[in-house]
Amino acid sequence: MQVLANIIFLSSFYVSFAVGLALVFGVMRTINFAHGEFYMLGGYALWLLSGVLSNTIPDGATFIVAMLVGAGVVGILGMLVQLTLFERLKEQPFSIFMATLGLSYVLQVVVVKTIGPMGRSVPAIFPGFIMFEGAILPIQRIVVLGFTALMMAGLWYFLMRTDLGRAVRATAQNKTGAMLQGISMGKIALTTMFVGSALAAISGTLMGSVLMIGPFMGGEALWRAFIIIIVGGIGSLSGTVVAALLFGLIDTLMTTFGAGKFTAMVDAIIMLLVLSFMPNGLLGARE
Repeated sequence: MQVLANIIFLSSFYVSFAVGLALVFGVMRTINFAHGEFYMLGGYALWLLSGVLSNTIPDGATFIVAMLVGAGVVGILGMLVQLTLFERLKEQPFSIFMATLGLSYVLQVVVVKTIGPMGRSVPAIFPGFIMFEGAILPIQRIVVLGFTALMMAGLWYFLMRTDLGRAVRATAQNKTGAMLQGISMGKIALTTMFVGSALAAISGTLMGSVLMIGPFMGGEALWRAFIIIIVGGIGSLSGTVVAALLFGLIDTLMTTFGAGKFTAMVDAIIMLLVLSFMPNGLLGARE
């Protein structure tokens, strides 16, 4: 039962982080290499607000405020990246790669110079644990799982039940057709970058409540997200969820049986095997 709980917790993290990256690529067909740093900024939003709002409002309220503030600020940052980098460098994927890679380093340096290189931690917002069928379930991780489910439900509602969300889906499926229907590509690009960046920040806030927060925390998470969205099918949100569950299962089992140091290598091998036999990923559509 403990192993199953660990699989669910780890898979929820993979989903929360990778889905924003998958959304941006699915619509804009470009990769934001600063996505990991947007995740990192979400973690620091929790750390900063926990200090500022300590003894002012309940810890649970601080947690929610940090998610909202982090999502808003980083979402706006994503829109600025769209206007200053993606829009100016469109049709130049290598230039976008170099620009966003440079941005990731800039954000890391800014954090190191302003806050410091040392990792930070946040006291348990929801302390304690629950025993269930022999498994130890930390309440903080249960809360993180619940908010991840709410985040995914909110994204589903936005994409499936709102006019703007339907326009985003239409653009991802057929950009030319969407343009012929009068959908503004500029508006969709800004919306997509805001939502994708905000999702990264929310993921950072959620995971910052259970993990160490540091200026370089986005690097490993970004590598993992790349593997997940490639295996799931680049741009496929459903494929991203399936791949996140798959790697959550594999990585947890390997760690449980003492092979945790090989997870990165095994995950990369799985990615190569999937691409060899299924070039579009598990649920990716043929371009």
